[in-house]
Amino acid sequence: MTINEVDFFQLPAIAEIYDFAYESLQKLPSSFRMHLKNFVIEVKNFAESEVLEELCMKDRYDLLGLYRGVPVPLKKKSRRKQLDIIYLYRCPLIRHAVENREDVKLLVHHVLINEIAHHFGCTAHEMTWMQQYSKFSKNDVVT
Repeated sequence: MTINEVDFFQLPAIAEIYDFAYESLQKLPSSFRMHLKNFVIEVKNFAESEVLEELCMKDRYDLLGLYRGVPVPLKKKSRRKQLDIIYLYRCPLIRHAVENREDVKLLVHHVLINEIAHHFGCTAHEMTWMQQYSKFSKNDVVT
């Protein structure tokens, strides 16, 4: 299937992306899961144009996910009580998966882990560790 043949309404719906995300959360080490109680996952078809402008992105398909909030290491220093939100963008995720012959469920898992890592203020090494030990594999994908 080429990107020109993709029918975004026939591929995983927003509700399925939520299911993939919450299943991925269950695959995280319990030491991380216990610190993930005060954030929200929101799935949208695309990021708003204001978000893309703020991030200097011209193509709405370039942003797969986004963390908004105060990273854990800065929370004690911040007086703002801001809700932590992880956005997952359905259409860009699907397009990226199709173009790269990836499974959408595995891609959602990868993007979610990266956004959670931003929540924790993780280094690149720590992000790699989270990916490796999140216990999510191709065997978990139903085809």
